[in-house]
Amino acid sequence: MRVLHINIRAAQGGAGRMCLDLHHGLRELGHESRVLYGYGSGITEDPVVADQPDVQMLSSRPVVLANYTAHRLIGQDLFTGSRKRLRKGIAWADVIQLHAPHHYFMSWKTFMTEVARANKPVLATAHDWWFITGRCGFVEDCKGWQSGCGSCGERRLSKDLPSLLDRSASLRRARIASINARGNRFRFACPSQHLAHDYIQVYGDDMVVHIPNAVDREMETALLAQAPLEREFYLFSASDLSSTGKIDPAFVEPLLPDLRDRMRFVGRNYPFEDFPNCYMGEIRSRAEMGEILNRSKALVFTSRMDNAPLTILEALFAGTPVVALPSPAAQEMLSRVGGRCAADSSEAAAILRSGDILTLYGGQSAEDIAATARAEFAGSKLAARYFAQYQALVGQQETAS
Repeated sequence: MRVLHINIRAAQGGAGRMCLDLHHGLRELGHESRVLYGYGSGITEDPVVADQPDVQMLSSRPVVLANYTAHRLIGQDLFTGSRKRLRKGIAWADVIQLHAPHHYFMSWKTFMTEVARANKPVLATAHDWWFITGRCGFVEDCKGWQSGCGSCGERRLSKDLPSLLDRSASLRRARIASINARGNRFRFACPSQHLAHDYIQVYGDDMVVHIPNAVDREMETALLAQAPLEREFYLFSASDLSSTGKIDPAFVEPLLPDLRDRMRFVGRNYPFEDFPNCYMGEIRSRAEMGEILNRSKALVFTSRMDNAPLTILEALFAGTPVVALPSPAAQEMLSRVGGRCAADSSEAAAILRSGDILTLYGGQSAEDIAATARAEFAGSKLAARYFAQYQALVGQQETAS
């Protein structure tokens, strides 16, 4: 099997880590796999994959900046970095593994035109809600997508893909129509049950499968190799710490004066400048991040916008309990190891102040949590689960031919 992965990032963020791990897993199973990614930090090539010839950057600074401008005006990416490279990759592949196609690196219309021209099947991992909205990757409390979008109001300026004009209704109709036109050659893989439920509302049962996320195997190896360490602090981790959807400042700021010695933050764009000693920087090394998890008393998860957060899986795999504000994604992940979210921010704050973290897990020990998580979230399962879907998609295409 030849699989082409397309994603905005090569190795950054949850979608990037999952994409790269799936790429490596398929190669270890004996298949051919390549990755085309939009761009790395600074709109340059990602140095983490510089020594991997099968992982190539698709876009460029002029294209990204042009698409950013177009999106701010009309809510749509108009340009693709290297259409020749995209076309060549699609022609080579038996199946296209699509991850996050948004954020300024590729025109959706161009991608779908090339896929249709080559008549190749697509499995799209729904890392977020973008495929069922007209503009947004994360919907939080918005239900506008259920009625067809088109009423963004001020949300169009404040969310992850801002736009001056609200064209979300027409863009959503066009996107869904282009996907439905592919028939049984397009399918979605949802990493969580609650997201699968939303996608089924739009596309139906036949186009949606649930494939749970797993801990990437580099992290898995690092955690299994490390001896238990002394638990020292509460960890807050996000790719962008300044994103209020990821790190809730209304929850964090009241805790910092009292718990500063027990709070640490990992990620870029640290916003709490009055507490510099709490910041550990952006950590790209999986071994180093595994050590940090092993030193954490708890991962504090305040996002209510994520779909199937890998940070929760990684923490549980390390035997690090998670204190999460209530959200469907966090509750689904925690329930798989017998845990629960805090009832509200007040309970979460009280638990952190008291240190009585394991009340959220029915009194289980950290060792119990780790044992269950390692059975549930083993990275070795991911490539096999995806390959089964590739076989089904390619088989459907061959039958239709």
